[in-house]
Amino acid sequence: MTKQEILDYYGRSVYEIRLDLAMRLFGAVACFRRPWCPLLVHVTVYIIPQIMKYPLLFSLASPESPSSSVSTETVVTILHIHHIRKTLEVWQSAALEYEKANPSVRIQFDYLENEEFKAKLPTLLQSNDRPSIFHSWGGGVMLEQIQAGFCQDITNAIAGDFKDSFYPAAVQIFMSEGKSYGLPSDVGPTVFWYNKELCDRAGVDPSGIKSWEDLLDAVKKCKAAGVTPIAVGGGEKWPLHFYPTLLMMRILGKDGMASACKGDDNGFAGPGVVKAWKMYKELCDLDPFQEGFQSQKYSETAGFFHDGKAAFHFMGIWDLNVGRMGAADKQGLPDAKLGWFFFPEVQSGKGKANDILANVNGWLVSKDAPKVAIDFMKVLLGKDVQAKLAAEGLCIPMVKGTADAIQNPFLKALATEMNNSGWIAITMDQLLGRETGRVFNDEAVAIAVGAESPEQAAQAIEDSWSENRI
Repeated sequence: MTKQEILDYYGRSVYEIRLDLAMRLFGAVACFRRPWCPLLVHVTVYIIPQIMKYPLLFSLASPESPSSSVSTETVVTILHIHHIRKTLEVWQSAALEYEKANPSVRIQFDYLENEEFKAKLPTLLQSNDRPSIFHSWGGGVMLEQIQAGFCQDITNAIAGDFKDSFYPAAVQIFMSEGKSYGLPSDVGPTVFWYNKELCDRAGVDPSGIKSWEDLLDAVKKCKAAGVTPIAVGGGEKWPLHFYPTLLMMRILGKDGMASACKGDDNGFAGPGVVKAWKMYKELCDLDPFQEGFQSQKYSETAGFFHDGKAAFHFMGIWDLNVGRMGAADKQGLPDAKLGWFFFPEVQSGKGKANDILANVNGWLVSKDAPKVAIDFMKVLLGKDVQAKLAAEGLCIPMVKGTADAIQNPFLKALATEMNNSGWIAITMDQLLGRETGRVFNDEAVAIAVGAESPEQAAQAIEDSWSENRI
């Protein structure tokens, strides 16, 4: 069995396979959290046939093997939400090289789906099984984790040339009171992706969509032509929250958003915010989304769009890979059939067209993480690894000098726009912390299904924020 076959089969490093299989074969009942009888059944029915099929795996777990002892290993666990195969391959290659140079260290990547990650992370951080390094979007959720004592101050460990290798604005996102608790990896600006063929069929010119009224007009034309206007994964709520968030940004501008966060002028129940929710309701009243959007998950919706079933999909740059992977043919829409434009402006609004809402992805280090965790993080976030990710069209890294490696025309253009933008805001469900972020997402769904008024939505968010302001 080749190294690649091992990685394909388990999606983890050879060292993790060795430990995992050894534990399963030699009685690590706690690994399964179930009684010993089902464990024996599991070994007999599943593990043994796989050993017969892949004898190399058995040799890796064999007690006679001199490399089987793991008692002296330092394990660095990295909890992530990425499931794009190419990303994992780049990471795994870096881990294998690091393990080869540091034989007493084992790097373990643990995956949780996006919503599962959000739900389970608070409990994991309070347990003895907390990861060494874990995914973060910064914002209020991160501040809550820091205030709870879950994160490690890494200011001194990253000081100097390594910290200076990142764009300063991105580094600030993972700081609190002048101290660093993590670092950025990449940025995912959100845009309206569009299907050129469906827009042509509906008589819509996406290049002419500059204002909110232009977007509403495009939706009406799509519906008249029998084309689903917009795909959205309402089942996970956060894809819907982009709309009121961007409308608030376009209406209030950077300073106005900061004032709302401070509670000025009735905060998130103020007139500018209510106006944003009213405009969002205006869109929802046109019935612009696909049938069953309320229960569809993001990944399903991304595939739906890349199957050519909707004219528009408002989403981050990750949608290129996720959508194509989720398409029926696993290819999705080629670049030639795709285009993008920024969320439209609002007449008389204080925000600008290139004020960008983005996910700034990064990593936080947990309080008990071993020192080698930071050492490996420097490899994972180093220019070499990040340039490989950029070259594969997987992200826009936050490491200086990696933009030149980007080959994908969409990502290259957006990287330029990011540099020219005067304001890059993070998503509201992260900015406002876990509780108020949840309320914001809930209200985005409530408006979309006609369950509440804009005034009620704005007041619910302000009430929650008043109690949970960070």
